Amino acid sequence: MSEFIKKLYYNKVVRYIFFGGCTTGVNFVSYFILRTIFSVDVTKANFFSILLSILFAYAVNKIFVFESRTHGVRELLAEMVSFVGMRAITMFIEIFGTVLLSSVWGMNDMLAKLLIQFVVLTLNFVFSKVFVFKEKKTEYSYQERRIAMRKKKCIGISFAIPAVTMLIAYIANGVYPFGDHGVLIIDSLHQYLPFFTDFQQKLTNSESLLYSFGGGLGYNMWATLAYYLASPFNFLLTAVSMEHVMDFMAYLILLKIALSGAAFAWYLSERGGGRDYLPVPFACMYALSAFMIGYYFNIMWLDSVMVLPLVMMGIERICAGKSGKLFAGALFYGVYCNYYIGYMLCLFSCLYFLVNWIAARKFEIKKFFVSGLRFAWYALLGGGMAALVLIPAYLALRMTESADGSFPSKIKFYTDGTTQWTGHFALVEPINIYDDQSGVNIYCGVIILILIILYILDKELSFKERLSKVVLAGLLLLSMNFNMLNFIWHGFHTQNGLPNRFAFIYIGLILVMGFDALRHIRRLDVWRLALSWIIPVAFTAYCMYANVGERERYVYVTTLSLLAVYGILLLLLQGLARGFAVVKTILITLMSAEMAATGIYGVCMNGTVGRSTYVNEQKAYQTMIARQEDGDDGFYRSEIDSQRMRNENMFMGANGLVLFSSTMPEATVNLCRSIGMEARTNKTGYNGVTKLFNDVFGVRYVVSKSGGDTLYQMEKVDYEEPLTLYKNEGALSVGFMVSTDIKNWDINDRLPMKVQDDFAVLATGVDFFYTLREAYSLEEGPTYIIRLHPGEQTYIEFTENVESITIKTPQYEKTINNYTKNVFNLGTVTEEGEASKANITIKYKEGKESPVPVRVYTCTDEEYQAVYEKLAANQLENVQESGNQLSGTIHVDEAGTLLLTIPYDEGWKVLVDGVETETYRVGEALMGLDLQPGDHEIFMTFTPAGLWLGSILSLVCVALFLLSCYVEGRLQARGEKKEQLAQAAV
Repeated sequence: MSEFIKKLYYNKVVRYIFFGGCTTGVNFVSYFILRTIFSVDVTKANFFSILLSILFAYAVNKIFVFESRTHGVRELLAEMVSFVGMRAITMFIEIFGTVLLSSVWGMNDMLAKLLIQFVVLTLNFVFSKVFVFKEKKTEYSYQERRIAMRKKKCIGISFAIPAVTMLIAYIANGVYPFGDHGVLIIDSLHQYLPFFTDFQQKLTNSESLLYSFGGGLGYNMWATLAYYLASPFNFLLTAVSMEHVMDFMAYLILLKIALSGAAFAWYLSERGGGRDYLPVPFACMYALSAFMIGYYFNIMWLDSVMVLPLVMMGIERICAGKSGKLFAGALFYGVYCNYYIGYMLCLFSCLYFLVNWIAARKFEIKKFFVSGLRFAWYALLGGGMAALVLIPAYLALRMTESADGSFPSKIKFYTDGTTQWTGHFALVEPINIYDDQSGVNIYCGVIILILIILYILDKELSFKERLSKVVLAGLLLLSMNFNMLNFIWHGFHTQNGLPNRFAFIYIGLILVMGFDALRHIRRLDVWRLALSWIIPVAFTAYCMYANVGERERYVYVTTLSLLAVYGILLLLLQGLARGFAVVKTILITLMSAEMAATGIYGVCMNGTVGRSTYVNEQKAYQTMIARQEDGDDGFYRSEIDSQRMRNENMFMGANGLVLFSSTMPEATVNLCRSIGMEARTNKTGYNGVTKLFNDVFGVRYVVSKSGGDTLYQMEKVDYEEPLTLYKNEGALSVGFMVSTDIKNWDINDRLPMKVQDDFAVLATGVDFFYTLREAYSLEEGPTYIIRLHPGEQTYIEFTENVESITIKTPQYEKTINNYTKNVFNLGTVTEEGEASKANITIKYKEGKESPVPVRVYTCTDEEYQAVYEKLAANQLENVQESGNQLSGTIHVDEAGTLLLTIPYDEGWKVLVDGVETETYRVGEALMGLDLQPGDHEIFMTFTPAGLWLGSILSLVCVALFLLSCYVEGRLQARGEKKEQLAQAAV
């Protein structure tokens, strides 16, 4: 028996299985304790339990399984870092897998963690055997070790410079914790911050990621996640509290920019053979380019931008007859994290594959088709592995207004071309948002103007290679100016406000071209270098003289100065026999310093926002809601009476009516527009909500800075600096009974108040309508007075957008800018008198001269109460909402329609008393179902369309990818063995 035990012990696989089981035990026990005793969320509990198990696993694997021996602390630390690095990959797989199985596929989290262990244990064994505790091979030569170390240093320095640059910019701008500012601007403030906050709450509370009621009456969160939240880095959100999500995003931007530099440096180090530190400045030129600095607020793009150099390297390997796994992995990551930028990567990949073969020194048909098949196979696997998010996102996007884009019918060039070229000049302010399609973020260092010309003249490169890459770069540049190509690059869609989102590809490509040219500078003739310098200097001088691009004078002067310095350094670099290394170091330093300086300048030009302004409102809302002790723990909605932040209700942690999202269903937008709310493509606003629809949509609370005792038809119930909380006592449940006549509710091509009249009549049978008290036109300048009377609701409808409207009533005073074509609630008064009026002034849009037609409507409280009593008679009670599930009970007096104020989506499955029941559209956007008299239990579950198909495709493609890697590995090993035998025979 002892011999048998010894035999088992000396079997490495048996030892691994045994200690792997022990490691799993440590993992599970610690996870169980954290989840059950300390109530830690799934993601955070997973992180700490896995971290503990990694430390345990390293010790037992080193001592008992692989019996690794290290000499000295340095070698021990290197081995430990390698082990932890490999386990970090499987840590992500375990964390993501557990969340996927539990929060997406609805599995118990303990069972999900158990199932994912089979994958993790297998990968851990492979990583440990192949990468960490591997048998020592032949010693590398001194030169090989130097090259390997230089490559690592290039990657590390290329990570550090962008990171430190961004940190200095943050400190200079007082970004938290160095001040009270945040870097989130434009859409990152209005959209991404609220979505990240909602995602953080979902992860923290271990809720389903499939659906959220955070805005838009409810939205398909999985489709939204596919565009905004898919990055694996976002799981780190559980490490911060709700109030620090804004700060987390700021430093996540910093991290992604730094990683972009590291990825580009890795690619160039491999391309250049690790001979020097030239990859460093080019990596900085990519990571701190105008595209990165100008668009870094689009945080969800950065992962996909980061993998561009890996995609390029993967394609080059395929064309060289090597494996396609790097290409597939990089493409999968890019497409998975953001399908929009991922689409651009796919389009570029096809072009770059062709360019590589055109540039090949020797073209062989067989090799071309073999590599083409390998490229197509791995491209399909890369996209297929992302099907989990791609298919649900595609089906959801078909429901949005953005799906209606049509191909341009006329050829159009946005500029004369040269204007855009000035985007390469130093100190050009990066573009954050632009009114038309002509804006470009293409600055990536002034020296590139010289290097591109030098690349064209580089005799060390074949003519085919130079021509093919110059043509591709020219095509990308032309696409920024030519509407049809621009439309294709933007996913067959006309972009809005963020022009030329594919410019990072152009930047990446020309930087590679510039890198290749600079490597050959010692072997190039002086006249080629001189011509490469004269052309950009002459162009810049002409632009300054003719004011091309209408840049500030310091832009031209700085660019010319840098060109002069670079020209001198390049001439010295080309001709000096002595001091070459010193000049090269100076050049590398200057290129990196230029990018660091312009990077800091760009961040400063972007501007910041006051952090506490938003965080204090979030805290105030949370505090006031916590103080409400009248049974408000059920489902309800809240809104904020403000235009400043689009999705602020979601940011505050509320279930909301308003939403700004690229995945917002067109039907929801149309419904809001039809009833007079502020609504346009992919977004809605709280302006325009009447008393009727505050009640219908279940808006129980509204927060505002108005500070009065009443707001609209609501009473003040609390105050917490800087917000006042108002309560709507008439807010209905998320579901209530109405007449089946509601199926005939038509919301199209009608006046907003008429649409509301029809709703009230069809839903209740009560003869109700808003009275048109007066209709007239307003002119700019005068103040118009509208009398308000007790016992009466008063509304004004603007039929056109104007520059601004200022409304002053006894309840509030506010100014609404730009988007004013909707209804405004003028509130109520309790007594007649001089003060019982609304004062209104307007300001025309530029070029507007004619008066603006308006309509004033009223209805009495008595008339409205008759409608309300009917609506409130039979409501869904005991409502419980959890992620993608909603349940409740209802008593029905007479047969009719249960109207659910949730956007209609075929992904909803509704059970009535345990029986699946068909739902239908109400008003095109809402959901209804038929109920008979009696007591009923309602249970609803949401599953995004395409989720299961996408999941199956992803799993199949992952399996095929692993199988392909295994087969390629076996074939490569067999080929190496044959080669060794052939050499031995010789």
